[in-house]
Amino acid sequence: MVKDNDFKHSHELKFWAGRVKKEKTLKQISGGAPYERFYIKDFNLSYDDYQDKSILDIGCGPRGSLEWADMAALRIGLDPLVNDYFKLGGGTLYHKMHYVRGYSEDMPFPDEMFDFVFSINSLDHVDDLDETISEMKRVLKVGGICGIIVDTNHKPTPTEPITIDLDLKDKFLDVFEVVEENVIETVYKTGFRDNLDDPTPYDFENKEKRPAILLLKFKKVNEYKSEGSKSKVADADTFNKLFNENKKLKKSNSKLKKENKELKEELKAFKNRKIVRLVDKIK
Repeated sequence: MVKDNDFKHSHELKFWAGRVKKEKTLKQISGGAPYERFYIKDFNLSYDDYQDKSILDIGCGPRGSLEWADMAALRIGLDPLVNDYFKLGGGTLYHKMHYVRGYSEDMPFPDEMFDFVFSINSLDHVDDLDETISEMKRVLKVGGICGIIVDTNHKPTPTEPITIDLDLKDKFLDVFEVVEENVIETVYKTGFRDNLDDPTPYDFENKEKRPAILLLKFKKVNEYKSEGSKSKVADADTFNKLFNENKKLKKSNSKLKKENKELKEELKAFKNRKIVRLVDKIK
């Protein structure tokens, strides 16, 4: 069973709380293109490819990474901090996509549930890379697409404790085949979005180990069964329970927001009545 990493989570939440304070919202990346550029442009896919399909975004964060995918049958973001994101007040609560609180090392989904599985800037945030990869293999349908964009060769940080190597694809080849692989030099220090927008091909002649961005697109070609207790042939009950808990939380938060609005209106009316009575006394 995966345990909460309070140290890492506190740093993650501090970052997002800072974004809410600065931007007053978590709807989109400040100053950037919409999220779909990753899922469409960077993986050479079209909107039609997602029609009536199921999509999973691992380590989705609170910004609504799958809000664009109205054509999909199901779009789920998996993140251990989902409930905390709802409380930040940045708008996550009202996104159209579904959020599920859970860990990449122990996903609460049945085998072969998704047509697409993505990890965008999140694979180096996990606690156990091999277990996460095992789960990615398990929950993707045969014939489905897996997409990864991740920073590599960086020093561990509180929120990014895993150092990814450029040979990451080798860990997937028992079940997946490579459709596309792209390695980009980390030229801009402002983030991997800028490096993807203006890519510099990685210089493999330079043997110095240095940060780079790795983009991998796989197709699942073989069935996969995880070993021992990790197998979830039909663990739909666990998923449905978490899914329903998140729906209840969103509903209760919406009700609370409505009640707070009504209380504010009553307080304003009460203050106005006091002002009117004070004016009458002066007269």
